[in-house]
Amino acid sequence: MRNGIYLPEGNWIDYFTGDLYQGGRVINNYEAPLWKLPFFIKQGAILPMAEAHNNVSQMDKKTRIYELYPAGTTEFTEYDDDGVTEAYRNGQFATTRIVSALEGDELNVTIDPTQGGFAGMVNEKVTEFRINVTAQPKKLEARIGKNKVKLTAVSSMEAYKNGTNVYFYEEAPELNRFATPGSEFASVKVVKNPVVHVKLASADITSDAVALKMKGFVFAPAEKLLVSTGSLEAPKPQVTDENTTAYTLTPSWNKVTGADYYEIEFNNMLYSTIRDTQLLFEDLRPETTCSFKVRAVNASGTSDWASVQVMTKSDPLEFAIRGLKGETSCPNQGGQGVNKLFNFDESDSWHTEWSTKAVPFDLVIDLKSVNQLDKFQYMPRQDGGNGTLKKGTVYYSMDKSEWTEAGTFEWTGGDVKTFVFEKRPTARYIKLAVTEAVGNFGSGRELYVFKVPGSESYIPGDINQDKLVDENDLTSYMNYTGLRRGDSDFEGYISKGDLNNNGLIDAYDISTVGIELETGVSSKKVPAVAGTIQVTPSKKVYNAGETVEIRVTGKGLQSVNALSFALPYDPQVMEYAGVDAAGMKEMKNLTYDRLHSNGVKALYPTFVNLGEKPTLEGDGELMVIKFKAKTRLTFKLKAIDGILVDKYLNTVHW
Repeated sequence: MRNGIYLPEGNWIDYFTGDLYQGGRVINNYEAPLWKLPFFIKQGAILPMAEAHNNVSQMDKKTRIYELYPAGTTEFTEYDDDGVTEAYRNGQFATTRIVSALEGDELNVTIDPTQGGFAGMVNEKVTEFRINVTAQPKKLEARIGKNKVKLTAVSSMEAYKNGTNVYFYEEAPELNRFATPGSEFASVKVVKNPVVHVKLASADITSDAVALKMKGFVFAPAEKLLVSTGSLEAPKPQVTDENTTAYTLTPSWNKVTGADYYEIEFNNMLYSTIRDTQLLFEDLRPETTCSFKVRAVNASGTSDWASVQVMTKSDPLEFAIRGLKGETSCPNQGGQGVNKLFNFDESDSWHTEWSTKAVPFDLVIDLKSVNQLDKFQYMPRQDGGNGTLKKGTVYYSMDKSEWTEAGTFEWTGGDVKTFVFEKRPTARYIKLAVTEAVGNFGSGRELYVFKVPGSESYIPGDINQDKLVDENDLTSYMNYTGLRRGDSDFEGYISKGDLNNNGLIDAYDISTVGIELETGVSSKKVPAVAGTIQVTPSKKVYNAGETVEIRVTGKGLQSVNALSFALPYDPQVMEYAGVDAAGMKEMKNLTYDRLHSNGVKALYPTFVNLGEKPTLEGDGELMVIKFKAKTRLTFKLKAIDGILVDKYLNTVHW
């Protein structure tokens, strides 16, 4: 059964049965087994069709078919082109106007000559009509151009397919024609309303209009749902407490004698064909008053409306942060990974590897956004058994490098545990350093992290504050690479881009954007970032006009997805000339030569991978930085604020 199928104004026909439904309402309790997609045709529709085929190359271009569900006067303009090239942009296409006019029981269908054309267009075509009816018509007449066509009635589909200028009244069309022979579905009957098939001889569609007249047209499907008669009492609706949540309400009512189905009016929408005595309404707002009107329906009419009013409950998880990711310093059981602790599904659970002692271990939670923290709630196993966390320390961080202690916990039993962040800190990461747990394992049904009610979440890397992390944020970061606290542009929204709170826009901050761009980074595990960088000049003393070459080499690099450092220098002594980054693989070069507000000049070699790209590994030369000496100088530059970052935003400072 399917509920919640909205039909716009008008009359709609179930394609698979021929049943008629009034529109302007939501129908419910619609029978839709696995094979059946709810498929409704609006009365008055004119549908260009083709014989069944597996791909477009098998289409019969010498035949055109129109299926009609006549009602009043309707028209449709068919469009066609070569289906391959863009020649349609230059007017290489064709259009055909079809008009269906029903007055009383006389139906007239007219196909105007096709206008336009395109390379490969077939002008000589057979025309077929499929007219949906509920009774055999009295008479059929047809014309091609000015010539009247004599139509011959045939008694089988085979005779129809082999004939010309013929018609066939198919009383019970069987739609289940392509099931695998011998399969269970092959025995299922899918029979729709009768169809009148008409086939006319091939003619030039660009010069000859085609007309079909049907006398005695009838399309009057029986109303299968409305069978009972007699007066109806109004239902007695209610919404019980157990049928009330923050986001759903389920009105219910007593069964009314003689009712075929029930209707509910809610928010100016009619919910109809309800054959049960309750209906679920979803996606409501918490703490909102909702009014429902319910009535019974049968073939004789409807009962009076009966009303009920109820308020949705408050949402206990309204300020719970969604989309969290977790990782543990110990292995987890297959099928019970740590992310089951954050999926808002209390029916499954996380558990560390069954056969391995886990304690002590760290559970690190990535909020995937920056939030002002209020509390978290840990839901252990209901029996308080193996893996239930008992003792540990809670920390928070912006970058997983610098951690601040928030407090300790000491828990017993299987009830819900609450840890409150007394200082309401702002952070992206939370760490639970677990020192004691039942059985020396770790487990839990759910862990909800709550932000301070009413506070805003900030997406890391969304420096433009448009709720997206995209190329526009990368462009902004490119302009602000190396900007420091104290620079005139730093305070304000740029400071929010300093995600590791070190007073500098560096490779860590930009990596939060880089890992989200292109295809994003894969979930394939890699070792944590490691290694160091050495910065050495080609010689110690340089004369004016000479090129100062500084070789940057990596030592023991592992999983390096981004790096940056600062190289302060005296612009009176040398000027920046460029960087040869041959060893940086596919990393984006964001190097910036910056003059700070305090007059200090510094070069910020900065390289970041965008999406999943090769990382820097092992030993080797990464780049050569070049300056031009303005005077004789002795090399004394020193790299500062060096940082290496992996795709998980783990860092190493050097």
